Amino acid sequence: MFLEVYAVPLNDYSKETDDAVRPENKRLIEMTGARIRHSSTFEDRAEIVLPSKVTFLAVGSYEELVQRLINAGSSQIARM
Repeated sequence: MFLEVYAVPLNDYSKETDDAVRPENKRLIEMTGARIRHSSTFEDRAEIVLPSKVTFLAVGSYEELVQRLINAGSSQIARM
């Protein structure tokens, strides 16, 4: 399963996330071995931790990310 995300450098992060939805920012994260957790920095956000220990801040909350993965069902890509 893959999670489709839009990568935005943390120093460019703002509440207005629509600016990040551009083809050059699109990434697929393989969820094998990845973890989703509540963010310790932003209480309304989640973090995706890769097996390599690289951590991504998600635009959505933990609950939103989990629900998107559940809704993806047998699909191979969950979109965030």
